[in-house]
Amino acid sequence: MSYAELTYRSHNPLKRLIQGNRYQAMLRLVDVEAPVSVLDYGCGDGFFLRLLQGKGVPSDRLVGFEPFGSMAAQFHTGPGCPDLIGDAAGLETLAGRRFSHIFCMEVLEHLDDDAIGIALDRIAALASPDTRIIVTVPSELGPAGAIKCLFRKVRGTEEVTWPTVRSVLFGRPPARTVSETAEGRYIFSHIGFDQKRLAARLAGRFRILGTIGVPFTNLPPMVNNETAFLCRLLTDTGS
Repeated sequence: MSYAELTYRSHNPLKRLIQGNRYQAMLRLVDVEAPVSVLDYGCGDGFFLRLLQGKGVPSDRLVGFEPFGSMAAQFHTGPGCPDLIGDAAGLETLAGRRFSHIFCMEVLEHLDDDAIGIALDRIAALASPDTRIIVTVPSELGPAGAIKCLFRKVRGTEEVTWPTVRSVLFGRPPARTVSETAEGRYIFSHIGFDQKRLAARLAGRFRILGTIGVPFTNLPPMVNNETAFLCRLLTDTGS
């Protein structure tokens, strides 16, 4: 199944709605009238970059990083398309280039602790003090997480036990399974991801300016599908 079919072109109308609203919420964080330069870290098939291009951002100001070959193969490349970086070595070619925005959307929940640290290191290295860093992750604990677990259980998309539902509802993340794939270690399920633990890691690396619920930005993160952390680099004074 393609990235599009898993997300913004899902056969599930509710999922299509949520994904569509998510992308629109992220687009609103970019002033396309300004001279922006955007890196999408973990860009999948590059859909978000194509949306930005459709809003008028020149393709030479748009870069996607996607190290998983199966995803990168779905990225539209060629003249007039955003740039694609397919491996860590390629990221090094961006040294010295500073971005107005770095997005990392629905990526970190699929990585183990060590890989999350590496990703945050890379993002920090490519950011300047003025870069807006936007990290989105699914809300998988508390009421929102419990509702998702029930949804998965009813639809049979994942094997979910009642103890897991209770654990998630009360904010106790169950153990997660890290799979060894041909493209590296990967966590397929969102269940058990701890966004509060990630928030603490982000706060140690960046200045968190605020959080918003996604895709329904008028609702608080705790009852939303995702949490978006709006960050900047820490300055030398830590502010």
